[in-house]
Amino acid sequence: MSNDQTPAVLLDNTSKWYGQVIGLNDVSLAIDGGVTGVLGPNGAGKSTLFKLLMGRIKPNQGSVRLFGVNPWESTAPYRRVGYVSESEKMYEWMTAHDFVTTLARLHGMTREEASESSAHVLDFVGLSDVMHKELGKFSKGMRQRVKIAHALVHEPDLIILDEPLHGCDPIARTSIMSVIRELGNRGKTVLVSSHILEEIERITEQIVILHNGRLLAIGNLHAIRDLLDKHPHRIVINCEDPRSLANLFVSEEPIFGVRFPSEGRLEIQTNDLSAAHSILPSLIVKSNQKVTSIENPDDNLDSLLGYLIGGVQ
Repeated sequence: MSNDQTPAVLLDNTSKWYGQVIGLNDVSLAIDGGVTGVLGPNGAGKSTLFKLLMGRIKPNQGSVRLFGVNPWESTAPYRRVGYVSESEKMYEWMTAHDFVTTLARLHGMTREEASESSAHVLDFVGLSDVMHKELGKFSKGMRQRVKIAHALVHEPDLIILDEPLHGCDPIARTSIMSVIRELGNRGKTVLVSSHILEEIERITEQIVILHNGRLLAIGNLHAIRDLLDKHPHRIVINCEDPRSLANLFVSEEPIFGVRFPSEGRLEIQTNDLSAAHSILPSLIVKSNQKVTSIENPDDNLDSLLGYLIGGVQ
């Protein structure tokens, strides 16, 4: 928990609509400490959530609290918030150090304090060797790291990152993910929105899934994966004789169907992935045939999102 024992972010039955369009629909959640991935397709409500948190729009109903404070009654919470928007708004002719230093000055630091703090955060994001180069010469990934440095210069407790990995090459993504993980390790509360589900999976301790403005799921990855047990899974087995192996599976409790998608492949359908895997070894041994591979095509975050969204159409 944060210093005042209240969560960094608290939404209570919060809704926001734009005419007939629902941006956020009756969402309640509390987030504090570590990295939280905010996931969902376009139009899910991610941008609306961040705009509410940054005080750019007001909820039509319910409440938003930052560190226990209503941000529309006091701007004090924003002294503890760092924000990285998806949009590119940078001065190409400025050096990274000058850019971050200027923003540090806006937080009330002296010129010397701002310069020192700027150098510190640019070093933290891995740009100390290029901090005196002009931003116009930076790659997309380097620019994203400058934006993160600018959000960290006043040592915030809550960092909100809107699509920080978007448009970055794989090396830049790895670097940015490392920075985000380290912020979480330091006890900061970090919100990260992204469409890159596999990479969010590598950095998040907690995941929030939004769809059509509704909170679809919240929890750590293992807890959300447990929700998948209520949905069908496929196990694909490459083997010598799929039909004889299928005969062994059809009478087993966790199996509700089998398919033969192509020659030498058996697809097992189950509502309990762990139970199905527990009987796999003995049945394969019993079949007395060679199995070359076993695949779980539904065991990924993308499929998880699809299953959860499918359940609320």
